[in-house]
Amino acid sequence: MYGAIRSKLDNNLTLEKMLIYAIEDEYLARTEYELALKSLGDEKPFNSIINSEVHHINWLKELLQKYNIPIPEDRSYEFLKMPSSLDEALEYGIHAEIENIEMYERFLSHSLPEDVQDVFKKLRDSSKGHLLVLKNRKEKR
Repeated sequence: MYGAIRSKLDNNLTLEKMLIYAIEDEYLARTEYELALKSLGDEKPFNSIINSEVHHINWLKELLQKYNIPIPEDRSYEFLKMPSSLDEALEYGIHAEIENIEMYERFLSHSLPEDVQDVFKKLRDSSKGHLLVLKNRKEKR
């Protein structure tokens, strides 16, 4: 288990755990969209969303460094598979963005330093935007 899925099972969240689960989930998102692009070619919306995921990872790395938490290795490839179709890639993305939003909502219900809260809000809101784009792309199929 990794990222948002792993965070659901943790009933004793700490700042360190939340930041680790968050970066794991952002690793998953970036890798998921990389796999979609490898499988499908330069396909919208994956080609634009992937750039956001790189920024998300960098924001989290900055927080991990600030709070002296080791940056975890990216193991996301262990948990994902190459999509075989556009529909499958869209479904993977929609599911992942929903899980991501739920994870950040849960994290934001805790008392957090202001900078962490701000980043988690930006990440949640970005995932909401990605979810909308993915759903719209799916509806146009």
